[in-house]
Amino acid sequence: MNRKNAVIAVLFVLLLLSSSSSYLAYQQQQRIISLQQETIEKLISASRTRAGTESGTESGTENGTGTERAFEQALNASEGVSVSYANIVAVSSYNNLGVLGKVRVELKDGGGNVLVNTNPFVEPVTQYSVREAVKVAENFTNANCSDKDIVVSFEITGNGNNTATGGTAEVGVVGGPSAGAAITLATIAALEGKGRRVRQDAVVTGTIEEGGRIGKVGAVFDKAVAAEENGIRLFLVPSGQKNLTYYEQKIVEREWEIFGIRILVPKIYYTEKNVDLGKYMQGKMQVAEVSTIDEVVEFMIS
Repeated sequence: MNRKNAVIAVLFVLLLLSSSSSYLAYQQQQRIISLQQETIEKLISASRTRAGTESGTESGTENGTGTERAFEQALNASEGVSVSYANIVAVSSYNNLGVLGKVRVELKDGGGNVLVNTNPFVEPVTQYSVREAVKVAENFTNANCSDKDIVVSFEITGNGNNTATGGTAEVGVVGGPSAGAAITLATIAALEGKGRRVRQDAVVTGTIEEGGRIGKVGAVFDKAVAAEENGIRLFLVPSGQKNLTYYEQKIVEREWEIFGIRILVPKIYYTEKNVDLGKYMQGKMQVAEVSTIDEVVEFMIS
């Protein structure tokens, strides 16, 4: 083999290696992009199914299901016991799709303890968020809980499949601080007692920080889709997160010919796209920004 042929052979091998690397990168990114595209399509098509279910859910959604109302009323009627629920929205670690659930806060006679039900398993960062939420709620209501116990538990009830049609979520772990604002909201309602209820047709996503500030979170787009699919009519996000950025995949195939063999080499790149969540959800779900727990309470407790 002369030098010229050797150089051509080396270049051919390098080209094959480059093509293989590009193809592997394409395969790795395809799943993420497919999920993103499905999310966008769901936003566009959600309004088609909403009309059929809206009339059937209108009477029970705003104030929660009949079972929840009866259970809460029965507990609140007991001396020294107060219970409140708030919706939470998260992202499943199984499929990276948004899931809807609830946080339940029970206030009962005790010794000033904050207890977290760890079924499903609750990560330490979430347990810390619970304690911060209770602290903010106590400051907000000027309550003294030294003779009370606060018990917080979680339930994930829905995912990308609308819970109105029987969707369930596979979530074994509750993690992250993004439910902090919702936990604070439910705790405030429980501390304020009878007659104060959290809207069950609304949800807030955001961390809770010192002084009652609402902190930014991730996956707002996916959470918005899950909220809308599960009948939520008001979606509260941290200040500055109503306008989102996502990346649209573009694939260009280039043809190479070596020794008479034609090879298509895919080139993958991404174009940045901006989304106004309020406009995307217009006519389906109201989206509003909040910066403090005071604003959240104004929107969601009545």
